Amino acid sequence: MHLLNPFRMNDWDNKTFFRVFQAIQLVFVGVVCLDLVGYHIPIAREALAFLYLTFLPGVLVLKALRLHDLGTIETVLYSVGLSLVVLMLTGLAANIAYPLLGYARPFSFAILFITIVAVVQVLLYLALTRDRGHAAASPKITIPASPAVPFLMLFPFIAIVGTYLRDDYHMVTLLFLLLILIAIVGLAVGFDRLIPASCYGLAIYTIALSLLYHTSLISEYIWGYDIHHELHLANGVLIPGFWDMTIPYNTNGMLSVVALVPIYSLISDLDPVWVFKIIYPLLFALVPLGLYRAVEKQMDARIGFFSIFFFFSFFTFYTEMISLARQQIAELFLALTILVMIDKTMDRNRQAFLMITFAFAMIVSHYGLSYIYIFSLIPAWLLLVIPERLQSWLPERLARSTALLKSDPLAPSGTDGGVPIRTLVLPYILIFAALAYLWYSTVAEGTALATVTGIGDRIWTTLFTDSFDPATTQGMHILTSQSTTPLHGLAKIVHIATQGLIAVGLLATLAKRKRWRIEPEYLAVSLVFLLINVAGIVVPFFASSLNTSRLYHITLIFLAPFAVIGGIALYEAISGRIRAIRGAPFMGTAYQALSVFFVVFFLFNSGLIYQVVDDSPTSMALETTGDKPVFNGKEVQGARWIFSEGIERPIYVDGTRWWLLQGFDPHRQRYIPANASLVEPNTYLYFGTYNLVRDSIRIEAQQQAVTTADYTDAGWFVRNRHKVYDNAGSAVYYL
Repeated sequence: MHLLNPFRMNDWDNKTFFRVFQAIQLVFVGVVCLDLVGYHIPIAREALAFLYLTFLPGVLVLKALRLHDLGTIETVLYSVGLSLVVLMLTGLAANIAYPLLGYARPFSFAILFITIVAVVQVLLYLALTRDRGHAAASPKITIPASPAVPFLMLFPFIAIVGTYLRDDYHMVTLLFLLLILIAIVGLAVGFDRLIPASCYGLAIYTIALSLLYHTSLISEYIWGYDIHHELHLANGVLIPGFWDMTIPYNTNGMLSVVALVPIYSLISDLDPVWVFKIIYPLLFALVPLGLYRAVEKQMDARIGFFSIFFFFSFFTFYTEMISLARQQIAELFLALTILVMIDKTMDRNRQAFLMITFAFAMIVSHYGLSYIYIFSLIPAWLLLVIPERLQSWLPERLARSTALLKSDPLAPSGTDGGVPIRTLVLPYILIFAALAYLWYSTVAEGTALATVTGIGDRIWTTLFTDSFDPATTQGMHILTSQSTTPLHGLAKIVHIATQGLIAVGLLATLAKRKRWRIEPEYLAVSLVFLLINVAGIVVPFFASSLNTSRLYHITLIFLAPFAVIGGIALYEAISGRIRAIRGAPFMGTAYQALSVFFVVFFLFNSGLIYQVVDDSPTSMALETTGDKPVFNGKEVQGARWIFSEGIERPIYVDGTRWWLLQGFDPHRQRYIPANASLVEPNTYLYFGTYNLVRDSIRIEAQQQAVTTADYTDAGWFVRNRHKVYDNAGSAVYYL
């Protein structure tokens, strides 16, 4: 089936492009106007607003840059990334300019809607005038004639229906089925069955989205940790209609939260809760797709698939990242940066524009990821340039006789004495660092800059005294702590094995550059990221500043392909000595063996194995009991009540419910102390459903870099206290 490719609108001829673009825009504006006068068409406004905001501005920028023939995946990815940049900059400019013109609420629907439509019209004019000479035939889309296409597209819908059944009927059968089907896809690719290579990109996106939805759609409210504070800041923009950039919170300086969420919420008429739960996963699922394309372009499709299967199998992708909306957006820009960096065919000026644009977008999206990437670029650049400089500085006879530079493992493949094309250059690093310093030192009272300097100072003062100490190095604590059960101990061994594969893969790549064809910039940053992994185990207070799991997840953005390469190298080395291994079940080829290994890794991380054998279940989706930061409607209603009273009393809350109250007011809540006698009088005590049903509260204690938790009897805290609110799911006591 051949249709006009809607994902490559920038490649259409100008006449067709203008007609279709204006038709889409008129339909969108018409639906919004109908909605405003009371004629609501279900889902229409939400869907059209998402498409309009997420794709069209970026398509116009690509056309204005005269970037064509990028391919479907790259065009979609760059369109989305550039659209998000346009939206964030539009929100920032409106917030600065409109109050000066007398409009006190720049983040109100009417002003923002008119502004965005006007910006799009300006971009349309620029696109058509700058790309006037483009007259290529409009590309067609080819849909693979494979039953795998409808099969893979079902995955997100299974996740959506599965979470509905879980929330309303406590049935997790469909979610079990979803995880089993994902495992089957992993095996099918390894055995080269059912899923053709042309469907790998679709498989990556639909599996990633279904994994995100199978957790994000739990409950009708947001769940997790930091996301509650992000919701508080987004509402802090929507309610007054203005972003106060002086509020001294790190997250308050992130446009991915304070600009992007209000824009999507106002234009699509979605509550910010559903922006986080529906729209952000749609965007974040593009990260694995971008990383897949980057690996595929350097190596091949099957290595790309298993690299990303490993990446999103790690539980942080679909659990912890759900509650970190700002990092979701920042990782998308990092994936786009990687994709641009490895493209040696793009015009250098356009490439520089995209890399700097995505660098700025990363900076205003998440400070932690930006810092890690900036600090990795400097040693990566040195790894690239020092061998080149030594080769040019050393006398020819000395270099030849000592063979110092006979084989540079980071030299571009296929360049023998010629001038290599570098995309990681010093001006880019300096611009990146300057933008980061300017933004973090001026917005939100400079708290993001103060945070990293504080972390650096703490690391430096303890580096030579507390290294390898499990109390100060969170990674070492995880490695040395006793597993709760033998099955969990086996899972730890599997995790350690993946890091061993990464190390082997990097060594194999350095030894045989021509075989793996990895771009030197990608390889250099990957080597630095491996050192970051090691630092998470060795350096005090380094991993704990983010959490070890988040740090490992970030490093997998670059390191995941090397686990596959390491697996292939090990398989070839072992099967070369023990030929009978090829006759063993599931060991016929390296890909078959790897598919089995990564599927086992996925089943452990998803919690499916623990759930089946009832061995300390870990899955947020499959386990419907236990104390988790997942909150029901009655708990949210109780939290709203206590903050609507208008009485500025402190509120005591336990370690899990703390995060729920964080989304309403981060100033009033206090942790419940271990000793009930330490609770101050004339204060409130908030209990959630778990506290009431189990008569138990979670007491947390911070011991240097490690957080410990214990549960104690709730009766000690409410005995002889007045209950002032109770809705059978939450309660408030006056102390």
